[in-house]
Amino acid sequence: MSAAPHVWLIDGDSALKRRVRIEVIGKSFTLYEQQWRSDVYFFGDLVYRGKQGDSHVFGLEDGIRDRPKWKLGFKGEVPAELVSVLPRAKTPLLSNIGMLVIAFLCLAIVYFAAT
Repeated sequence: MSAAPHVWLIDGDSALKRRVRIEVIGKSFTLYEQQWRSDVYFFGDLVYRGKQGDSHVFGLEDGIRDRPKWKLGFKGEVPAELVSVLPRAKTPLLSNIGMLVIAFLCLAIVYFAAT
């Protein structure tokens, strides 16, 4: 895959962010680094974690082993050949503006209830 310099991994065992190459095998993938190869992971086990800086970050939730610190990131845009197999990015239910509106409504209710 030509996007190797733009893919990074934090595996959860160490706090190192490493550049990796991703190889797709059907509905699964393997990550490669110089003299290192990861386990086989399934795209169905990935969840979108949001943006971290200029990277789209995915986490791993396979239901077998708890991996809260495992992160796979794509700097810039997700490669076109992976868009169809990766989980879709979900927008947050409440944006920052929505939270401000709710906060002002709560303040107004408390203020007018006290008078």
